[in-house]
Amino acid sequence: MKVAFACNPHPSQLILTDNECLEDMEPKTTEPLLLVGPQIYTDGSKIEGKVGAALTCWSEGKESRFSTFRLESHNTVFQSELYALYRAVRMVSDSRSSLDLLRSPAVTHPLAAAIMKCLRDIRTRGKRVRLFWLMAHVGTPGNERADELAKNAALKKKTIADYSKVLISYIRGRIREESIIKWQARYDASCMGSVQVLTGHGGFASYLHRFKLKDSSSCECDPNLEETVWHLLCECPRYGRDRMELEIEIQQKLDKPALREILAHKKSRKPFLAFATRVALAAAIRNR
Repeated sequence: MKVAFACNPHPSQLILTDNECLEDMEPKTTEPLLLVGPQIYTDGSKIEGKVGAALTCWSEGKESRFSTFRLESHNTVFQSELYALYRAVRMVSDSRSSLDLLRSPAVTHPLAAAIMKCLRDIRTRGKRVRLFWLMAHVGTPGNERADELAKNAALKKKTIADYSKVLISYIRGRIREESIIKWQARYDASCMGSVQVLTGHGGFASYLHRFKLKDSSSCECDPNLEETVWHLLCECPRYGRDRMELEIEIQQKLDKPALREILAHKKSRKPFLAFATRVALAAAIRNR
């Protein structure tokens, strides 16, 4: 759920949070910034479908403590990075997307709103918090340690998830995936043959030959005849017996001009589509 605009603080209380870019933690990079006090490195990770977050506190070049957090499999890397930031107070982060979100005067992500509230509370106590985006994988010990902890939290931590809220975009994506799977299953199970017959698109030699997927467009019954859907349905002797049984059942000769009338009546449409589906599937298997 997004944070409603009305739930954001009054404009007079807004904090426009900026962040600075650090390519590394070498003295030539950090000395001009006058960095003092402890530093917290944060990271989030999603690996093998599992999600974790971590922070590691450093002082005078050494790790003083660390924390790891497990998230649910439906959580995203972005959520894990935000959660790590939320759990940190004074931080140096390689999560630029999360830091960029904090620049907005009105945030809608619940974790971002919680971070902003923490920052306001800290600043009202007269303390200063500086945010940095630190380039990942450049050998900074604290940064590499945070990355390692986040991956371990994702893969090895078995406790109840520290954060489990679901993004609406994740739900929408899953609904879409499930809908496509169900649609495909229904299509494969019941519609493929009849759709191919009605459109003429499918595993017929003439259709495949047109797209250079088959060397010849000829039907197996006669090399001088093209294997089109209409040839198979109305003429091909290989389906003569099935065709005759269909014509007896629907009491009508099967030819192209009669198709509209055959499809217009349920009594004739159902057996015709069953026959057409068998023919189309047999052609598709034969022309693989």
